[in-house]
Amino acid sequence: MQVPAAPSMIRDRLQGNELWMKHKALVISYGMILVILVIGWIRHPNFISAGNLRQQLVLASFLGIVAAGQTVLILTGGIDLSVAWNINFSAIMLTKLAGNENTFGAVSWAILAAVLAATCFGIINGLGVAYLRIPPLVMTLGMNTVLLGLTTYYTKGTPQGTAPDVIITLATKRVFGVPWALILWAIVSIAIIFMLRRTTLGANIYAIGNNVKAAYLSGVPVQRTLVICYALSGFFAGITALLLVGYSNQSYFRMGDPYVLPSIAAVVVGGTSILGGSGGYLGTIAGAIIITLLTNLLSIENRPRADQQILFGLIVLVMLLIYGRERKARQ
Repeated sequence: MQVPAAPSMIRDRLQGNELWMKHKALVISYGMILVILVIGWIRHPNFISAGNLRQQLVLASFLGIVAAGQTVLILTGGIDLSVAWNINFSAIMLTKLAGNENTFGAVSWAILAAVLAATCFGIINGLGVAYLRIPPLVMTLGMNTVLLGLTTYYTKGTPQGTAPDVIITLATKRVFGVPWALILWAIVSIAIIFMLRRTTLGANIYAIGNNVKAAYLSGVPVQRTLVICYALSGFFAGITALLLVGYSNQSYFRMGDPYVLPSIAAVVVGGTSILGGSGGYLGTIAGAIIITLLTNLLSIENRPRADQQILFGLIVLVMLLIYGRERKARQ
C-alpha cells in the first residue's frame, strides 16, 4: 500500500519545481559558458589562458553594455535596430569634436555631446513608438537609415580624429589587474539589475511586456515608460561608442554593425523572452559572454564571418520559437 506524501513534502516539491522554472534559463545559459570553455580547451588549450579570457571579457563588456539597452526594450516587447549607426554617429562625433586635443574641457565636451546625441536619438525612437504607434522594427530601422545619412553628411565621407587618452584608458587599461571596461560593465550591470528588480520603472517594464493593454488599464504610464526605455538604449549605445573608440584608438564607418544581431542574441540566449515580459539582465550577462566566446572560438577555427551571422540568426529564431510555444502554453 502506497503511503500518501505528506503535505510538507508536496509543498517542498512544488517550491522546488517553481524555483527550477524560475531560474532554468540562468542555469542553462551559465552552463553553456562552461561547455564552450571545455570545448575550446579541448580544441585549443590556449583558449582558456588567463590572457585570452581577460581579453574576451573586455570584448564581452562592450557587447554587454549595448545589450543592456536591448534587454530593457525586449522586456517591453520592443527592439532597437538603430544601435549600429547610433554607435557609429556617437563615435565619430566624439573623435571629431575632441580632435587631437587632450585637454579636460575639450574631451569632456566631446564625451558629453556624443552620449547626449545617442540618448536623444533613442528618445526620438521612443516618441515614435509610444506616441505615433510606429512598430519598433520600422521606427528603429528607419532611424538607423537616417543616422547613416547624418553620419555621412557630418563627416563628408571621412571620419576625423583619434581617441582621447582618457577613453583609451577606459577601454584598454587596468587598475589593480582589473580592466576599467569590466568595472564599468559591473556598474552598469548593478544599476540595470537594481532598476528591473527594485524600482517602479522595472515593474512597469515587465507589466508592459506581459500585456500592454492590461498595464495601461491598471495605471502604468505606458508611453512615458517606453520613451525612457528607448532613451536608455540610446544612452548605452553612446557608452559603447566611447569604449569602441578607445579600444580602436579611432572611429570608423560601420564600427557599430557587429553589435546589432549579437546584442539581440545575447539577450535571448540569456533567457529573456523576445516576446517580452520575462527574463532579466543577469541572463544577458551570460549571453554576452557566450556570444563573445563563440565568436572567438569561430575565429580561432578560421570560420568566415558569415558563419557567425548565421549562428546568431539561428539562435534568435530558435529562441523565438521556444518562447512563443511557452507563452501559448501559459495562456
